[in-house]
Amino acid sequence: MVPAALYPLPNATAATAVLLVAAAGLALPVYLLFYRPIGSDRIWGLAEIGAISILFMLTLPMAFALAGVAEPLTLTDFSAATLAQNGLFVILSVYVVAVRYRLDLGRLGLRVAAWPRHAALGALVAGLTVPMAMAAEEMAVFAFGLVEGPARAAARAAAEHLDDPLLPLLSAVGGPVEAAWFLALLVVVVPVGEEVFFRGFVYGALRARWGVPVAAATSALFFTAVHLQVVHALPIFLLGLVLAVLYERTGTLLPAVIAHAVNNVVAVVAMWRGWGW
Repeated sequence: MVPAALYPLPNATAATAVLLVAAAGLALPVYLLFYRPIGSDRIWGLAEIGAISILFMLTLPMAFALAGVAEPLTLTDFSAATLAQNGLFVILSVYVVAVRYRLDLGRLGLRVAAWPRHAALGALVAGLTVPMAMAAEEMAVFAFGLVEGPARAAARAAAEHLDDPLLPLLSAVGGPVEAAWFLALLVVVVPVGEEVFFRGFVYGALRARWGVPVAAATSALFFTAVHLQVVHALPIFLLGLVLAVLYERTGTLLPAVIAHAVNNVVAVVAMWRGWGW
């Protein structure tokens, strides 16, 4: 994911205003993550999920605004955003689980037992989710077409592809080194960061309170919402649901990370080739 909107600052006064607003907004998540008394249930929950989400929504846009970054993103901008966002996901999730609640990191799905079998399972699931996502997009376009007409629904789907902030980067990446770095961000950094947060942290907390079905559906909805898609919401939701079930059945995030990575690669290749998915 990349911040949905990046606004350059016109002057120093605006920069000061951003800092003041951000400082006020950071007070609540900082309290929830570092100072809020731990309850008797001894497991993280909605307070910590909300705190990390608020920090994500505040810190990255603020940092980009202060730096004067604007769209379209350069590879440097994208790299900084990707590393910062996913680093924030992992570091804060690990801090809450291991330091605040003194729980084993296995509660986050950070296990490597039987990794060859789990890696193979992730690749197998990826092979199933890719055609599932393509079919889900077609279903979504068809459903929107019933409401607003097939032509407008198809145009809406195409517009979402064209609005993807990764699209300008694909043409800007030059040479094998930049291409390899761009690919590493998409197949290593993003899947690891998002799986630790959305499946290990969010799904793990919700499952402890609401059970597997509700937690899987709710975490998948949250995963869908942060991607800011309309036509492609259904494929993203189904992927989030499958990844939650995969984590639940294996107890480790490894297969979910691999399935997520493969889906990212296929999505980027489809965008590059203009396949419409």
